[in-house]
Amino acid sequence: MAAIAALAAFGASARAQVNPSRAWSTIRTEHFLVHFTSELEDAAQRAAVHAESAYVRLRKHLAPPRGVIDLVVADNVDYANGYATPFPSNRIVIYANPPVGDEALRFVDDPLELVITHELTHVFQLDRSGGIWRFFRRIFGRDPSYFPIAWQPSWLVEGVAVYYETLLTGSGRLVGSNHRMIARTAAGARDFPRIDELSLAAPHFPYGYRAYAYGSLFIDYLGRTYGDSSIRAMVESSSRSWIPLWLNWPARRAFRTTFTSAYTRWADSQLAAEPPVASTDLSGWTDLTTHGAYANVPRWLDDSTLVYDGTSGKESYAAYQLRLRTDTTNLGPGSWILGLGSGSSAVVRSKLARRTTRSPNVALPNGDLLHSQLEFGNPYDLRSDLYVDRQRGGPRRLTRGARLSHPDVRRDGLIVAMQTLAAATRLSLVSMDGRQITPLTAGSLEEQWTEPRWSPDGAHIAAIRWTRGGTSEVAIVDTTGRVVQSIARERASSADPAWSPDGRWVYFSSDRTGITNLYRAEFRGSGDAPFERVSDTRTGLFEPQVSPDGRSLVAVAYRADGYHLSITPVDSLRPQPAERIDSVAPREPNRVTGHGSPVTSYSPWKSLRPRYWLPFTEPALDSNAVRLGAYTSSSDVVDRHAYQALLFVPTDRTGITGAFGYSYAGLGNPVMDASGSMDRENFRCVLDASQQNACVGFLRRRIRETSLSARFNRIRARSAAYLSVGGGLEVRDYSTAPAALIDRVDSLYRRTIYWPRVTMSFGWSNIQYPTLAVSPEDGVSLAFTSRFRWRHDRPILPVPTGPDTADRRGDALTLVGSTSFYKSLPLPGFGHHVLALRASGGWTASRAPDYLEVGGVSGGTVDLFPGYTLGEGRRSFPVRGFPAAAMIGMRAYAISAEYRAPLTLPGRGWGLLPAFLDRSSLTLFSDIGSAWCPGLYQTRLAPAYSLCTVGDYDIGRTAFLNSYPAIYRAAYTIGSVGGELGVSAAVMDWDRPLRYRVGLARPVYGRNLLAGVNPWTAYFAVGASF
Repeated sequence: MAAIAALAAFGASARAQVNPSRAWSTIRTEHFLVHFTSELEDAAQRAAVHAESAYVRLRKHLAPPRGVIDLVVADNVDYANGYATPFPSNRIVIYANPPVGDEALRFVDDPLELVITHELTHVFQLDRSGGIWRFFRRIFGRDPSYFPIAWQPSWLVEGVAVYYETLLTGSGRLVGSNHRMIARTAAGARDFPRIDELSLAAPHFPYGYRAYAYGSLFIDYLGRTYGDSSIRAMVESSSRSWIPLWLNWPARRAFRTTFTSAYTRWADSQLAAEPPVASTDLSGWTDLTTHGAYANVPRWLDDSTLVYDGTSGKESYAAYQLRLRTDTTNLGPGSWILGLGSGSSAVVRSKLARRTTRSPNVALPNGDLLHSQLEFGNPYDLRSDLYVDRQRGGPRRLTRGARLSHPDVRRDGLIVAMQTLAAATRLSLVSMDGRQITPLTAGSLEEQWTEPRWSPDGAHIAAIRWTRGGTSEVAIVDTTGRVVQSIARERASSADPAWSPDGRWVYFSSDRTGITNLYRAEFRGSGDAPFERVSDTRTGLFEPQVSPDGRSLVAVAYRADGYHLSITPVDSLRPQPAERIDSVAPREPNRVTGHGSPVTSYSPWKSLRPRYWLPFTEPALDSNAVRLGAYTSSSDVVDRHAYQALLFVPTDRTGITGAFGYSYAGLGNPVMDASGSMDRENFRCVLDASQQNACVGFLRRRIRETSLSARFNRIRARSAAYLSVGGGLEVRDYSTAPAALIDRVDSLYRRTIYWPRVTMSFGWSNIQYPTLAVSPEDGVSLAFTSRFRWRHDRPILPVPTGPDTADRRGDALTLVGSTSFYKSLPLPGFGHHVLALRASGGWTASRAPDYLEVGGVSGGTVDLFPGYTLGEGRRSFPVRGFPAAAMIGMRAYAISAEYRAPLTLPGRGWGLLPAFLDRSSLTLFSDIGSAWCPGLYQTRLAPAYSLCTVGDYDIGRTAFLNSYPAIYRAAYTIGSVGGELGVSAAVMDWDRPLRYRVGLARPVYGRNLLAGVNPWTAYFAVGASF
């Protein structure tokens, strides 16, 4: 029954990652089915070539998977990414947006080739199963539990994928500078992470990217030390390991040492190669920011004022203003004193506005700030547009769906920005009101453009141009898009162009030496220009910006705790001619054409077939019988269709039971959900009065349910809302065992009863959850549900007219709503302290199927596998310290107030054990609540059962002498106070921590209403209380 109940709410869990409502097409190759939308046909044809080429090269290193691989080429989000999964079949999704703004992925010969190679490596890895796992796969199919490498930590899985992305393409993150910068800087600061700190959930900078950076460098070290064949041996051994969580067993077989020992040797070599941080500090540079984590895209507003994007991790990403003052007195919060040049200056930091995306903030002629950010156009499409923060009147959206980012403004208000196309980018000119957009350069798979900057005289634009083959350059174009000068055209990552205020120099960053430093070239108006290096750091310097008076240079400096804004006088620079480096000389890329396969319409049906099954058992109706069941599920490649099914066959031949759920997302919005189920239960004993009420058999009930609903989602970058409307039908009929007893029971049980229903639910939330948060912050969350059902053979009366109306009504209405409020407090700690308040209320009619219940601990659940969960789940009316359903009634309310404070931030595990302790917090709380009956109704036997009957009241009013639940005719309050220790930890896993709570509650109100309530109650829960 638990499994059937889980399936009844199936539809809400089905969500697509790409837009399933689009018209998709397919190209078939030898090993792939490539799916795409019409605007991506050229990219898909090229992706098919890259996929087949990567397959051929990769199978020389790793064992290939069986069967055809689905490759989805999508363009519904304006960022670069991809993912792969072996379940329910081998599938890859790549977002074709070029990674022009991703610092780690800038050095790439061909973006499509790189991401396909990376994700295909995942398929080769994750699909591999040997030994006992192959045996289980042959019996149960592609159940997720039987993919042993999928149990491994992300630093290992992602490390292998990054290793092969570079080995097979000659570009990527291991030959780029970003990963080595992260490790080199940590070594210089003597802050190199341990192997058990490399988690996707790591709370220390660079957060989850540690798994990619250190994991890939460590795997590269193993490959160079023990040979590439050792990586394959490790993957093969992992696929056969009886205990996939025991990582050192395959390591010993492949490398003749453990991961722990090898990582220690590699880390020691990194520490030995780097001098202490004091000697690698930026000489002559002074940090303007102190918070670490992220400080990006600085822009001068005047000679003493900067604006930038960033976060310390404690707060949500936002735009900030830094003002430099010579007066160092009367400084308030967010201010500090720096030594600059010959004197001291005060830095005053103030928050301007929240941001959802990294973007420059550029002043318009009227003083307003122009920026770009991502926003949802529908639940699937995430686009970048231009926005204006007005000095008066608040923010205003300038464009809609234009896919514009990285804006810059000329003095007359003309905007230049990067515009994203299908698998390409270009430069475009945008009018100040955003209504007119004029392409300035071409965009194609061969050439990408980004980061445009106007020259001071407004006649030219400096921008980054990338061409296939890994060549980037600072290209200077005129207002017609003609390139008039090229700077640093090399097979390296050039970025962040900026002009000096007199227009003489173009500053930029480049990692041509393997370390990102600052350079500049003189603007000559034609040809190629020589350039010179103006910084010398072993960490990294990015995004140079010269002050309007030409005296100061600000840049983004990388340090062990994150990115900082640093400043130096321009006259302190010691320019050196950039040395010639043959290894970064441009080279001609290999010619790539489309695959040429015919295009066909996408068909979801083949990918929908079941590919696995899970066995289930549960007690049957007869005491010595069981139900044998099987569960399966699947979805098509673009998640247009999804379903799951469960079927039980009893050994006592009392009839099959089961459930089926189906979700259709082909409309985009709404998502349609349908479900059906059938269950059988022993409802009551049949008593024989002639035998002193002995149980002579069972009255059995069969319950059949069907439902259909539509869920409308409104997702925005800072808020989310949903509305679900639906209806259903519950059918109940009865039988007896032995069958002859049916004639001896009440005639009510000899007919079929139908319960139609309609439902509606609504939710809205704008809460924030910063990286280092211990709780939702600074927002409100609302939820409301209603359910109206009626019996087919009873009248539906519009308005109750008295207590006896319930006896004549065949309908029942239930209403439940809640609101939660969160407010952060800027107190000491790694994260904000939070005040949280939740209030909920409920109303139901007497013919509703269930009472409203007050009491117990609210939390979440963890799906161990379909039908089996850990945790008691969410309660609408919790009062800790009292048992669940301590009070029941037709009216209910509960209020909870909590103070949540951060405690510790360990961010580590225990060696290679599958566990990771993320963070901990302390919560102090107070709960109150009540449930009651507004009146008493006539007692009736089921199926004519009512709530708040005289019979229930007679039992419930003596609950203080007997057992729970208690029924009262007035709103008597129960309440408690207490505290909780919250721990965010991954158990039997490395990368996906859950919240666990251990609490102690003391009832302070209403203990006299109920017997057996302990003066103190300890409890354990999973998930947040609210």
